[in-house]
Amino acid sequence: MTDVLGVLAYLLIPLTGIGVWRLEFVRRMPIAARIAIATAAGSLVVALVMATASLLHIEWSRGVLVTVFVVIAAVSVRLRPSPGLRPPSPRRGGERGHDVGTVILWLLTLYGTLTARESCGDLQFTWGPKAIRFVRAGGIDPNVLHTWPQLTVDYPPLQTLLLAWSNTLSGHFSWWSAVLAAPLFFLATLAVIRTWSRDALGTLLVAAALAWGFALAYPAGCAEPPLLLFETIAIAALTFENNPKAQTFFAALGAAGAVWTKLEGTTFAIAVVVTILVVQRNVKRALIVAAPAAILIGSWLTFIHANGLMYMYRGAKMPIYFETLPVVLRTLAKVARFDLLWLPWIIAIVVIALGNIRRALVPIAIALLTACATVFFYIHYPDPVWWIESSSPRVILTPLLALLIGAVAASDKVRAHGVVPQGKETEGSGREADRDPGRPLGQV
Repeated sequence: MTDVLGVLAYLLIPLTGIGVWRLEFVRRMPIAARIAIATAAGSLVVALVMATASLLHIEWSRGVLVTVFVVIAAVSVRLRPSPGLRPPSPRRGGERGHDVGTVILWLLTLYGTLTARESCGDLQFTWGPKAIRFVRAGGIDPNVLHTWPQLTVDYPPLQTLLLAWSNTLSGHFSWWSAVLAAPLFFLATLAVIRTWSRDALGTLLVAAALAWGFALAYPAGCAEPPLLLFETIAIAALTFENNPKAQTFFAALGAAGAVWTKLEGTTFAIAVVVTILVVQRNVKRALIVAAPAAILIGSWLTFIHANGLMYMYRGAKMPIYFETLPVVLRTLAKVARFDLLWLPWIIAIVVIALGNIRRALVPIAIALLTACATVFFYIHYPDPVWWIESSSPRVILTPLLALLIGAVAASDKVRAHGVVPQGKETEGSGREADRDPGRPLGQV
């Protein structure tokens, strides 16, 4: 029963984020994508509610949290307008085959997770114990972090809080629910890409590369699965979405969720804002996207600074060992092989080079910026080899994901996802994009 309730806690997360369905551009998405977006929003809501409860000295309990989340879901459902969805476009036979292939790859990832082949030691030594200690303390307790012998005491709280929510509902910590969250977030990630790109073959490419990356990076139980979902929402929206309001909202949601999920999420959010400024040349959007992320990371930094918990975020003050740059690059290149001779990277680059590069400018920029940020982090260590080999298989999934989305965007099969009802042409519609196929879909 513990594992059942633990998994149920994750399955209920979309209900806490169902309020995003009130947005017209979300309502017009297919149901799988709407659930995926609600999963991302719900994860952020769950984390914020639990953090706020701790701030107000309200002790976590099953009754308190369930009541709050039920009220949030009930109010969201009550206020949600009727969907008014247009009929889905029929799928061709080839698309069905590609979609089946994507499902098979996801099932293989699920199998690898169920057999514990893809789980990470960080779950047993960092994320899991931290969540258990918080649950036992009834909230985010600085005293727990002060006695914590790990280096992640100041890590953003979202992943730990999701584990703690599952623990609170189940009564005991469910290790199975912790690892099974990874394929659930992976499925949501694929649903987002499939919906926005409308490219079954491109989604299959992303599924194959990420499934292989998951098998070698062991992200189950770690923060990468929700992080990749947030990142996918931001990148895909800026790449494929032509509704300006939708672009801004999804990019803000992705950036805000990323900064509260992992340390690297902050560099991702910065990369998103810089890309909006440089590629899209939209200062207003950049400021709006940056605001929620800045508020969230600012609040967390204030908390850890006030409680004397600043550690990993002090890395910027560490000396830079430029002499280690060749070692860092060689070691990262070795890890990036993924035991497949760099094929995921090579295929993505070739598809982009042979396709419409202008469509892929946003994900290319984010891939380059996050890759450079990764190198910058690692040259702060005099002997970085062990650190790179142990952490970078998961860290480099972000630039790889961006590059893969760029490949999908550059493909000739890519079209705007078509949220505008048939027969109408409005600003930012798919028809407008088709009239100017050379313009990047995300550039307005």
